[in-house]
Amino acid sequence: MDQFTSPQIGLALRRLRKKHNLTQKDLANGICSQAEISKIESGTHSPTVDLLYALSRRLQVPITLFLSQEHHLDSIKIIDDELLTKFQNKDYATIYNESKKKLNILQKDEELYSLYSYYLHLSAYRMEKIDYRTCIVEMQRLSEKYVTFYYSPKMLIRIKSAIATIYYEKKNYLHGLKVYEELLSLSLDSDELLVEKIRLLYNISKVLVAKHRPEEALKYIDDGIEQSLRFKDMSLLGQLYYQKAYALEMCDSSSKEIESAYHKAYTLFDILGMNEYKQILLRNNKVFLQ
Repeated sequence: MDQFTSPQIGLALRRLRKKHNLTQKDLANGICSQAEISKIESGTHSPTVDLLYALSRRLQVPITLFLSQEHHLDSIKIIDDELLTKFQNKDYATIYNESKKKLNILQKDEELYSLYSYYLHLSAYRMEKIDYRTCIVEMQRLSEKYVTFYYSPKMLIRIKSAIATIYYEKKNYLHGLKVYEELLSLSLDSDELLVEKIRLLYNISKVLVAKHRPEEALKYIDDGIEQSLRFKDMSLLGQLYYQKAYALEMCDSSSKEIESAYHKAYTLFDILGMNEYKQILLRNNKVFLQ
């Protein structure tokens, strides 16, 4: 029998199942095994046409809904990328006004509604329209919604990381550390979440350094470096080496170790054209680059 191979089918199945408050066992009952549902949702197994039809009947949705999910998610990704670019450029007013307008016309149970809510509250906080406590409460509500209805690990990590970042900025390091540790307890072993895991390791090390706990920070830094080298991902490798050198300084390690880490950081910044980081390193740590 023909099979559907779209990786989005498992994600769509999980969202619909949770929306109907069904366990995997409930959904599978009389149709297939619970293990098969688990494999489909995790993306390691593709359902047959007959199986997908039976599941759509139980969930009371047309089978075409599963097939249109990929286009739907592509559309969300495009909007997300556009808003993220504006956010990185600190165009908070545009994001705030656009998000507010969209939230007035979207249904509250749509994933796009939640995405715009995420940007609305973050931009409102950056514009000082709301205080950091209000922003954190709204982010926590959003994270619960993503866990319950959408099951989007990347978005959940982004929301929780935003909360931890706000705590870090407010020097509430213990609360920020707790959020990061909760995220690391999730299953982050897929290739898709690799960069997110490395970023979490880096951010935890920043909090620990700020708390003057460099020995603990070095464990997370070395883990991040190992993961980056193992999977040939250089996106945060320079920052990790820079953080390692700084933590080694705090530990009064040997000059040779510190110099080696700073040199590796500088080389990576140079290769990747990260001139701002290069200038920071030269300005603050030039003595180690002789």
